[in-house]
Amino acid sequence: MDKGARGCQHRQQNIIHFNHSTLSFHCLFPLQKGITFFNISFPSHFFLNSSTSLSSTMNSDLDPTRNPFSSRFPRSRLMRLCLDDMNASAQRRALLMRGMFTLLAQYLDDDDDEDEEEEDEDPQEQAGEQDPLANGKRRRSTTRNPNDDVPRKAHAGPHSPSLTSDAESPFKPENSLIRRTKPDTSFIVHPKNPEMESPEQIFILSGQSNMAGRGGVIRDHSHHNHQHWDGVVPSEAQPDPSILRLNAHLHWEAAREPLHADIDSKKVCGLGPGMSFANAVRGRVEGKIGLVPCAVGGTAIKEWARGEHLYENMVKRARESVKNGGEIKGLLWYQGESDTSSQHDVEAYHENMVRLIENVRRDLALPSLPVIQVAICSGDEKYLEKIREIQLGMKVENVVCVDAKGLELKDDHLHLTTEAQVQLGRMLADAYLKHFGSANSHHPAL
Repeated sequence: MDKGARGCQHRQQNIIHFNHSTLSFHCLFPLQKGITFFNISFPSHFFLNSSTSLSSTMNSDLDPTRNPFSSRFPRSRLMRLCLDDMNASAQRRALLMRGMFTLLAQYLDDDDDEDEEEEDEDPQEQAGEQDPLANGKRRRSTTRNPNDDVPRKAHAGPHSPSLTSDAESPFKPENSLIRRTKPDTSFIVHPKNPEMESPEQIFILSGQSNMAGRGGVIRDHSHHNHQHWDGVVPSEAQPDPSILRLNAHLHWEAAREPLHADIDSKKVCGLGPGMSFANAVRGRVEGKIGLVPCAVGGTAIKEWARGEHLYENMVKRARESVKNGGEIKGLLWYQGESDTSSQHDVEAYHENMVRLIENVRRDLALPSLPVIQVAICSGDEKYLEKIREIQLGMKVENVVCVDAKGLELKDDHLHLTTEAQVQLGRMLADAYLKHFGSANSHHPAL
């Protein structure tokens, strides 16, 4: 007989380990085909009452067969107690899971019922609106007491509003009582209106940031210098049904500031001179006015050369603007701040600007296209006045210049304020009406 078999002939040896929370038994049990080893652990409070401490239990004179710490504790009872505890734990877990699933099912059913009620209510409301007579009858309905012929209004619950004649309808709060906050989305690009007609008088807005518009763009120093537009639109720049804008998708839509939101899209755009220009001109010309924004901030004159992306995109948008009718009446140009940083840029500015005007007129087949240029009022002071002299002294047919010097600048000393942009728009309108707004002035369309 081997050593393990001899151990089975002796009294069962139980090795007990105990800590403050778990009692463990390591037991050798003889089986039919050999010996097996069990490691059983369970909470110590399983054997101890809440009022009995471990020390008092171990020092008490309990019957050894009833004391789990005694080697004489019957293993059959120990196994039964362990199995009972395991079964009780399994039952508790099953009950808990069943309760959780029941609550979840009730919650989902309640949501479905609410959706069905809302769907049922909408047709009733629409039917009531379409049939005012039936709606009136429903509103005149009242609840009568069987013991009293005097009509009375239906009962209102503790959470109902003040009683009305429409007591049978379910409670719905007044729309005016529900607080709704919506961000200003008036400048977001909307899909093309298929019924919107092309305007008759079309103007191209091009150049860099002061044409794109930075009026009202402020920097929030409490949020990592994040920039955003304050949304302030003076009355001179308000939308009007007679003013349209060609959006980035080449569709005409109602014009509103910021006009360049989807064109100069890598920057935060604000108010520019375009809307105040259009509002000042619309009462003096026939038909609707169409604005074609093309300006992009921080661009030098060389970036507007033929073959460059900015130039080709401007020509493409201009051609698309007259695809279904209308005439291009002028090009409003405000650019030059990015060319005040070097002597080389200053020396090449006049030639580049003249070539730009010639190329636009040739590519649009408008040899006499009016161009209204803005003489800059900000930039690198080293060459600022040099660029201004070139702009103010340019001698090209049908090219006029308005001077922005003296207009109010923002704290960055580079961009015009909202009020200054409105003023500049009126100056551009006055220049156009004075030089090109006569009835005899005609520039053929494409």
